[in-house]
Amino acid sequence: KCQECEIAPQVKVSSVVIRDKKQGRPTPLNTVNMLKACSKALGIGPHAAMQAAERLYLSGYLSYPRTESSAYPKSFDIVGTLQSQTNDNRWGSYVSTLLREGPNKSRGGVDMGDHP
Repeated sequence: KCQECEIAPQVKVSSVVIRDKKQGRPTPLNTVNMLKACSKALGIGPHAAMQAAERLYLSGYLSYPRTESSAYPKSFDIVGTLQSQTNDNRWGSYVSTLLREGPNKSRGGVDMGDHP
């Protein structure tokens, strides 16, 4: 217990250091890894996680959720897919920035051929 704090319950901040932290992009998830991540990070069971993923897929927000692929096929049109999202008021400006800067290819992953 801090005895000085009991005597003088006020403190003065003498300096603050702010540092930028670079964090890499997350790696793609296959179905099993998505279910593990939902369970560990969000406390969501497999059935609820698959239902949420299916809703997101049907709404056009993510790729097919029942896949063992963790990379898109070479024929996937990433630019066209991003362009279709530029008018969304929630992330359209972010997508426009991605298009301006040029999308990055995934670092790895495997195409099992099961993306529709």
